[in-house]
Amino acid sequence: MNKNLLISGCSTGIGRACALHFARNGYHVFAGVRKDSDAESLKTADRSGNIEPVMLDVTNQAQLNALKADLNSRIGDVGLAGLVNNAAIVRGGPLEYVDPQDVHDLFNVNVMGPLLLTQAFLPLLRVAKGRVVMISSVSGKVAIPMTGAYAISKFGLEAFNDTLRQELAPHGIHVSLVVPGPIKTPLLLSSDDTIQQALNSLNEEGRDRYGDLIRKVRVFFQTAQRNAVQPQVVVDAVERALESRKPKTRYLVTKETKLTYFLHWALSDRAWDFVISKTV
Repeated sequence: MNKNLLISGCSTGIGRACALHFARNGYHVFAGVRKDSDAESLKTADRSGNIEPVMLDVTNQAQLNALKADLNSRIGDVGLAGLVNNAAIVRGGPLEYVDPQDVHDLFNVNVMGPLLLTQAFLPLLRVAKGRVVMISSVSGKVAIPMTGAYAISKFGLEAFNDTLRQELAPHGIHVSLVVPGPIKTPLLLSSDDTIQQALNSLNEEGRDRYGDLIRKVRVFFQTAQRNAVQPQVVVDAVERALESRKPKTRYLVTKETKLTYFLHWALSDRAWDFVISKTV
């Protein structure tokens, strides 16, 4: 069985947990990181010897080209069993005042990154009839105040995932979306700082208009932090997407995600807005 796996965003959180798990289970994991210190940390934590950190900023075309050439020369005859598009960033704040550059950065990492990675490594996936897994977010289905820019990028990732799945199905390449809820990762744990930065970036007029709402959203994310579960639940979903004989198109991780999806399907827009107003 082909056990070559490429995962982006392995410096921390879900990506790191995936890299360590699949390495323990016999995969040769090409783990994308952005810094030498992250590469060393991964190698230290890896007891299997199966993790190979690779420099991979998904917005850096030169790094992407170099990695593509390297893997083509080394595993071109066996290909990739899987590509896990995990790298992502987050920004917050009211859309009225959001910095357009933040939206550009979010889209560049969260949507263009998976697109460029998938285009680059589809030839190797075809060789092995490998699989593509996208790590999305519940924000790819629903948007709440102060997370609009992030949600825009994750909605875009959902559209990319759905289109890619349909286009690759005739070629025997499965594409699955993994949708986490609150997970104990640095991304979630930094939400306090992200929201505070959004508040600090506003002028006096902006703080008058949105200050109370931002503080309420901060309380909402503090509750999410307390209820968050370990990344292993996401790793388990990724494993099913990679190894199941008939993988699902979408894996909803955590009860909060499943409830949110159900309510969004069951309620009208106005009713959903009412629920959000009471929650946030």
